[in-house]
Amino acid sequence: MHDVAIVGGGVGGVLSGSLLAHAGLDVILLEALDYLGGCSGTFAHREGVFNAGATTLVGLDDRLPVGRIARVLGIKLPVRPVDPAIRVHLPQTTVPLLRNRDAFLEALEHSFPHIDHALLWSSVFRTADALWPALSSLPVFPPNNPGESLRSLVWAMRLLSGTGLSVLGRASNHIHSVTTDPVYQQFLDHLLLITTQATSRDVTFLPAALGLSYATLDNHVALGGMSAALDALAKPIPRILRRTRVRRILPKNDRYILQTSRGEIEARKVVLNRDIWSLGELVDAEPVRLAAQKAMHRVPRRWGAVTLYFMVQLPPDRTPDLHHQIHHEKNPWTGSHSLFLSLSDPSDERLSPEGWRSVTVSTHTEPALWENLEPALYAEQKERVRTFMLDQICAHLPEFRHAAKGGILVGTPRTFRRFTGRTEGSVGGVPMTQGQFPFGFASCRTPLKGLYQVGDTVFPGQGWPGVATGVLNLMKVLEKDSVLPKDARKLLQGVF
Repeated sequence: MHDVAIVGGGVGGVLSGSLLAHAGLDVILLEALDYLGGCSGTFAHREGVFNAGATTLVGLDDRLPVGRIARVLGIKLPVRPVDPAIRVHLPQTTVPLLRNRDAFLEALEHSFPHIDHALLWSSVFRTADALWPALSSLPVFPPNNPGESLRSLVWAMRLLSGTGLSVLGRASNHIHSVTTDPVYQQFLDHLLLITTQATSRDVTFLPAALGLSYATLDNHVALGGMSAALDALAKPIPRILRRTRVRRILPKNDRYILQTSRGEIEARKVVLNRDIWSLGELVDAEPVRLAAQKAMHRVPRRWGAVTLYFMVQLPPDRTPDLHHQIHHEKNPWTGSHSLFLSLSDPSDERLSPEGWRSVTVSTHTEPALWENLEPALYAEQKERVRTFMLDQICAHLPEFRHAAKGGILVGTPRTFRRFTGRTEGSVGGVPMTQGQFPFGFASCRTPLKGLYQVGDTVFPGQGWPGVATGVLNLMKVLEKDSVLPKDARKLLQGVF
């Protein structure tokens, strides 16, 4: 019998499993696919290898959670820095999001000379610089008893004494105090949409500052794809079973029985790296089913994505930037106004043959738009979206027009549901809206003793830094619950 079974090899599952194994526990990780990462993974198709989602890899320096975990584990990731993090293509201008803050503000000044950027962005940077290190000392959250509530209150008061109470107001109020330029507003909203899954009118300034500051953090590209980074982070885990689907989890006395496609596995504790809405489908316990039902009502909006995967042949000096956000008119079949494009590094022959680049493009969509479509209508809608997205890409990056190789693979929420098992094919986690962040988020605890959860739908969610912060939160909970060995603090020095 194992000490801990990790169900799901996404970012949260891999980081949790490696830290627990590093602390001396017998850990087994079960992953349904043949690669780690789930929505953040890397898959092969024909002659190319593609990241499942278009994204950057951020948060690897020592003050941020992914970097702290990698340092504790003694792991060097196969990455290289990228700068600018993203090149944003607006209708009349292009803005490179540069890591150097002065250069970043100069680029904004060049595109929007009539706006006092320093007034807004000084608040963004000041808030983010206070919040990132504060997250490392965050007590167990959400609190589960009066003692934890008191410690969280003290933590919040210390944070707000440095940032001021205005960070609890809507982000849109801060923006409108500087400018009402609709193009600038759209520029900021679409940055927030890919970092907080919501726009400025729906989020407070606190999470908005984290989201807007992403570009000035240490953004990287994972050489060999995101799964290569996860494979490196998973090295401490003694046993990983891929292509192993967990069908049911049965509580039994002081342990759990996991019914899988490879037979039964027993573990004293279980950490689920699944979305919070699917718990009731996996765990045979009424309290868990009720918790999953409440989660469905508590988070009424979940985003899906439409993705394109293809290869392009580009000269080495063309399109040197790896990440692009393109703003466009409303896509009538997804409802989105922007798309995100990621190119593989030109030197990375693990993702594509020499002279070629693998491309992943994604855009937000409502999962409901793709449910219950008849096969013919579903195929027609995919083709319309594919054509629309390619037209927008070629309008800003014309070298793509005749460069595609081997056809274009289209993914929808139905695709993500099929391969990752996520409810409705949702991606990106829980939107950080005022009603959700922070107290509306699910805890890493579940109604059953010894059953925990982690991932982008658990506090604080969203992106590698958010999921890694949730993993650190889980470690604190496991220490309180006496799951970790007594010498875990020494072994995991830098985590607590």
